[in-house]
Order: sequence, then structure tokens, then C-alpha cells
Amino acid sequence: MNSIPYEFRPRAVEDLEQLDLEVCDELLHVISTELSRAPNSNDPDEGRVGHANLLYRRGLTKEKRRQLDAAEARGEDCDVKGPGKHAWQYFIVYRSMKPLESRRIGKPHGLMIVRIIGEDEIGARYLIVRDS
Repeated sequence: MNSIPYEFRPRAVEDLEQLDLEVCDELLHVISTELSRAPNSNDPDEGRVGHANLLYRRGLTKEKRRQLDAAEARGEDCDVKGPGKHAWQYFIVYRSMKPLESRRIGKPHGLMIVRIIGEDEIGARYLIVRDS
């Protein structure tokens, strides 16, 4: 898949700085190869956030998803490194660049990476919303 030009919001950079270097490298690979302007609605690893203009992609490639599914089918434990130590335990939240952003940074039709959010944070936010 061809890379779509992208840029990071400051908060997304802060998110990445909190992660292990190996996880960051894997997430950057996913960002440069797997992000889409029109996510596949049948793919559980990508989609839209509600009715907002935000999109998400789990931090794994399609090939890595096939490997994880095959390992799970064999009954193997894929989480051998522990919580937060795999890129697939994070979500890349992004949107299309606004025209002014595209012109300012010289990346027409680019994507803006808004956040990198871990499964644990998403779960905690869900519980807060659900229980309120």
C-alpha cells in the first residue's frame, strides 16, 4: 500500500514519546503503510469514531493480524511481552488534514495523526462513560 503523507499533532508526539522504541517503530510502520482515508467497515482493526471526522487504526498491519489470528487458533499466547509492549495494543486516531494545514506544511491530501491511545485508556474511558 502506498504511503499517504501525514503529520503529527503535538499530543500524538507526546503519546509516542511515552512508548518503548520497538513499539514506536512498529506504530510508525503501520502509520506509513496501513492508514486509509476510507476505512473498511468490515475490518475490526480500522474504522470511524462515531459521527466525528476521526478515524482509527489498530497498531498492526494486515499481515500481523493474520499471524495473531493463526496463533490464537493454535491456542498460543500472543501477549508474551505484557501490557503496552505490543503495537497492536494501541490505536492510531487520525483525520484528514484541513486545507490550511495541508498548505502550511506542503502535504496535500495528507492525514493528521491526532492521538496514539492504548487499549487500557480506551477501556477506562468506556467504563467511565458507561457508569455515568
